[in-house]
Amino acid sequence: MKRERFEKRLFRIFEEAGYSPIQILTLTPEEMVEIPGITVPNIRAVLCVQNKVLSEKNTVRKGKAVAALLREAEKEAR
Repeated sequence: MKRERFEKRLFRIFEEAGYSPIQILTLTPEEMVEIPGITVPNIRAVLCVQNKVLSEKNTVRKGKAVAALLREAEKEAR
């Protein structure tokens, strides 16, 4: 049996828990701990992605980008 790629597995875990991939950027570690099947390495990977994406120096632009991504995710969910 082929091993599932780490990224695919991570997205599948979040999808099964009812989160869209873009919502991964806004989850707190406390929320992630409650997701069934998630491991510490998964949480660390998500936190690393969050830090990279959200570490932009211009926080106003960062906030607008996250808001736009969440709006897009909500449209896709409908």
